[in-house]
Amino acid sequence: MQVESWLGSVFVLMFALFAVGVIFIALKNFNSDLAVIDIQESQAHVKPIPSTERKLMETWIKENNIQIPKDKGFRYILEMYPNRPWLNY
Repeated sequence: MQVESWLGSVFVLMFALFAVGVIFIALKNFNSDLAVIDIQESQAHVKPIPSTERKLMETWIKENNIQIPKDKGFRYILEMYPNRPWLNY
């Protein structure tokens, strides 16, 4: 079977473009994986609030008439009052 040289060139060119495309896709996926790993390593771990501290916070919030937004919770209080004044009661 004989193949024209221009047809062979087209097949080689298509294969080369396919190979280059696969390499670029793999490189992009590799970079996005590295970005995900960096984000996971840099995230702070969430520490649960003990139930005794929750009770102290509830008491302190009621006594001081602190308003908490509806979509926020105890994390909002921890951000607003990092010195934790409810522990001084």
